[in-house]
Amino acid sequence: MKCRRTQLTKRVYLGVATLLMAGAFLPSAGRSQANNSIQGQIRTSTGGELPSHIMVKLEVAENVAVDQQMVGTTGKFQFLNLKDQFYRIIVTAEGYEPATAQVDMSYYASRFPTIFLTPLGSKKTPPPPPESTTDLAAPKKARKEYDQGHEALQAKDYAGARQHFEKAIAIDPCYARALTEMGVAQTLQNDLASAETSFQNSIHCDGGFLEGYLQMGILLDMEKKYSEGESVLKQALRIAPSDWQPYYRLGAVYHHAGNYKEAQDAYLKAQSLSAAVPAEIHLRLADIYLKQEQYDQAYAEMQNYLRIAPDGPLAAQTRSLLQQVDSLRKSNPPAGAAPQ
Repeated sequence: MKCRRTQLTKRVYLGVATLLMAGAFLPSAGRSQANNSIQGQIRTSTGGELPSHIMVKLEVAENVAVDQQMVGTTGKFQFLNLKDQFYRIIVTAEGYEPATAQVDMSYYASRFPTIFLTPLGSKKTPPPPPESTTDLAAPKKARKEYDQGHEALQAKDYAGARQHFEKAIAIDPCYARALTEMGVAQTLQNDLASAETSFQNSIHCDGGFLEGYLQMGILLDMEKKYSEGESVLKQALRIAPSDWQPYYRLGAVYHHAGNYKEAQDAYLKAQSLSAAVPAEIHLRLADIYLKQEQYDQAYAEMQNYLRIAPDGPLAAQTRSLLQQVDSLRKSNPPAGAAPQ
């Protein structure tokens, strides 16, 4: 019986590890289109409750609709299986001004927009997100080269993207956004040493540009430089202490390093900060609980994932593993619990 239980545990660990690899937290330009999704949150600019019927429309261009959905008072919405391109989100609700947001799928952070609804006639609107310091300082020619490089990166023309980013950086050596995307292109070409230098330069040039820290943290995690990744992401937390992304990436670093308690704490902190955290966080938590033989918690987290993303890219695999985890929890009840 013990041998069978051990074999089942190993199969579940392998299955969950495969599942997490399928949704690996990599630079967004390198993720498969099947896993691309937008997961957003709607709030009111006044901080009050949301109306009961909110329409969220997704467009690829003005008046070219891709999908739409009704959203309830939770304000959460999700669009799955999208392409690596720009999207426009339009939110409408009775008694509120229409609200829009642009999503650039090549930036992972862009996929989790928070959109504010403003009551009709109200002048109180949340300020737009500020451009980075070096965005504002970049000469027009550098910005043009960056835009062309960005388009090439979206089209997975990594060599072409690098050429344009190199030109942008030659014009403005401290253009943090161009340096960061150069690092992403280099990562996707497996030129990891050059990518690390690009991210370091981005951070040096603009210490307030969060994306540089986040991409550096992802790279160091990929390279299994866990202590260095932890250090960089803790720097990110100092400049963005209320942002969920540094905690999520820090959780991944701890997770891969085998520091499961720290990973659990970081994931839960990310979850507490924003409703826009990807549903895959529940599978990450499930893996951590399995590693610590907390089978009830692992089972609950997998159920949470399926509740939030019943048609998500990892839903089918999660359902097949759920039965095996259920067998583990039934054969390993907590101390003092009645046998199931």
